Amino acid sequence: METKNAILGRRSVRAFLPEPVDEEVIRTILDEARWAPSWGNSQEWNVYVITGDALKRVKAEYVRRVREGEEPSPDLEMPSREQWPERMLARMNLTRPGETFRPPPGPSVWEMYGAPCLLAFAIDDGLVPTYACLDTGLLVENICLAAHDAGLATVIMAMSVRYPVVLREVLPRTGGKRFVVGVALGRPAPNAPVNGMERQRADLGDIVTWVS
Repeated sequence: METKNAILGRRSVRAFLPEPVDEEVIRTILDEARWAPSWGNSQEWNVYVITGDALKRVKAEYVRRVREGEEPSPDLEMPSREQWPERMLARMNLTRPGETFRPPPGPSVWEMYGAPCLLAFAIDDGLVPTYACLDTGLLVENICLAAHDAGLATVIMAMSVRYPVVLREVLPRTGGKRFVVGVALGRPAPNAPVNGMERQRADLGDIVTWVS
């Protein structure tokens, strides 16, 4: 797939088929994505591939905590909607004007929309998070593009790391790490309306300043 087609064709999917993704396919995606740039070529990346019973446990525990009203406690501060300017909130709105957002049917965000694989990304606790998170974002985007090229779908999910205590109970070697974000990975549910929603992007004039 040409780079242009990968960039324009990738989209966030919120309804997945439950069928597992072959481990070798995931390895290939990660192997390609690791060529992302990083601060001083430090490559300080920590990726946890969660599937099978481990992912079922994470999903079940997230759902339980949400139902019981437990307040999330992410490792890194996450913005609330009130902190975003109105023009940005309008871009975040997943509905048409005058409509009320309703979650899509099927597995919830806390169940990773039914995805059979979750990639959880963490940074070393001793690093300045600003640039460590930037480096993580570069790797995440590469993964999403490589997955699209492989015929798979992704969605980048802050929600997937909002209960890091659960991840630490399930995952090995998490000491001294702070979770940044997760990526749900799998095959898109072909008939789910949420996967066919019209996408929009800001005009260049809204985000670019030309100086000469």
